[in-house]
Amino acid sequence: MTRSGVRKVLSAVLSYGVVGLVMWLLYRTVGSSDEVSSAIDSISLAQVLIVSGLGLVYLASMFRPMVYTLPGLSMRQAGVARTASLALANTVPEGGTVATGLTFAMYRSWGFGLSDSTTSIIAIGIWTNLSRYVLMSVALVLLVTFGSVTGSTVLIAVGACVVVTAVCLMIALIITNDGFARGIGRVLTRFRNALARRFTRIESRDMEQVIADFRVDLLGRVRTCWRALTATMLLSQLLGALVLGVAVRMSGLSHDEIGWDRIVIAFGAMWLAAFVAPTPGGLGVAEAALIAVLGAGLAASAQAELVAAVLLFRFATWFLPIPLGLIAYLYWRLTTNWRVPTERALTEQTPETQPSNDLHTRSDDKGSS
Repeated sequence: MTRSGVRKVLSAVLSYGVVGLVMWLLYRTVGSSDEVSSAIDSISLAQVLIVSGLGLVYLASMFRPMVYTLPGLSMRQAGVARTASLALANTVPEGGTVATGLTFAMYRSWGFGLSDSTTSIIAIGIWTNLSRYVLMSVALVLLVTFGSVTGSTVLIAVGACVVVTAVCLMIALIITNDGFARGIGRVLTRFRNALARRFTRIESRDMEQVIADFRVDLLGRVRTCWRALTATMLLSQLLGALVLGVAVRMSGLSHDEIGWDRIVIAFGAMWLAAFVAPTPGGLGVAEAALIAVLGAGLAASAQAELVAAVLLFRFATWFLPIPLGLIAYLYWRLTTNWRVPTERALTEQTPETQPSNDLHTRSDDKGSS
């Protein structure tokens, strides 16, 4: 077996091993199996349909930002690319990276060049994560200000706000200030060169020019649409939190038990856990993060209802996109009248406009997404 094959096997074992371990720990710590089974059995078909419908609205809310960041992309194409890539991210180890590759392939088949596609994907990744964690920070502040939490929660809220604010300022400066962007590039150049001296697979590279070119491309793309892009991204994240909140309420948990501020925090914490976890769509780790945040201070008798709410939410936002994504992928493969010949796609991007492969992003829905 080749080194690449061994790496894929180890990645799969690690991913699904983490899933199994987390699920076993949740089974051992959250209520009794009879209580959980009873809570799950109480979920009605109407509840599933309502939450699933909201999940589809949440999925569709990402189509418009894709159109904003890639001029010429239709809503139909955005829907196919988003749904198919999300399904891939939710089912395979390192799904975010693989899903990004699929998105590139779809964009290229529709005639979009590498530079435009890269800029769009990076812009979507930046705005998705910033809007998600800005909302989580605001919810933390509200929880601390109007709730009864003290001690470590206050420190976490302050720390999260400081980090999010610093990241927002840094990204804003990179986009708007050429000198700052080149300074970041010089730092990255020294870091990359240090790694290149230790690892032969990494080549030395002048990242200053790479970052400067990236800044120009991104600024040109979002200069006229950043307001609409920001608004739709914030709306998308609020819709995702709404799906979770509706699932919580339908499971019988009241506002006094779990407030909306905690729901927004749990939604952001779930994506943070899914981002760092080596599992498809954050499977296992996302559920653990939701239960940990939502279940803090919750009575033991209500833990089973919380598990039911989390499973209902994950059905609508993790499982449901998988069969829909398969349909979208097959539709893309079988539909030929919107394809652009490879020769034309290649001639539409000159060597000067091709970005470095060093600038790429993991998909936001590693999950979810």
